[in-house]
Amino acid sequence: MRNVERDSSSDKRGSYKFWIIIGFVLVLLAITNPNKDEFVKWVVNSTIEESDNEWVSAGINLLGNPVISGVTTQQDLIFVSIFNMELGSETTSVLGFGKRFFIRLP
Repeated sequence: MRNVERDSSSDKRGSYKFWIIIGFVLVLLAITNPNKDEFVKWVVNSTIEESDNEWVSAGINLLGNPVISGVTTQQDLIFVSIFNMELGSETTSVLGFGKRFFIRLP
C-alpha cells in the first residue's frame, strides 16, 4: 500500500517541477522579448556584415536605422514578437525572441 502512495507522490513532485520549469521559461521569454529598436539594430548589423562593399556598408550604417525603423511594424505577443518590414511591394516577417534570436518567417 505504501509503495502506491510513494509512486503517486513522486509523480506529483515531477509534475510540479515540470510546471515550474515551464513557468520559468515563459517568464524569461517575456522579460527578453525584443523591442523594435533591437530588431532594427539587428537588421542593420546583419546587412552590414553581409555587404562586401565598403560604400554600401557606410550608407547602411549612416541611414539604416531611420529607414528600417520607418518601414517596420512590431506585433508584440508577450513571449515573442513578429516584425514586419515592408519595402515596396515586398514584405519580410521575422520572429524575435530572447533579445537576440531572430528567425525569418516564410
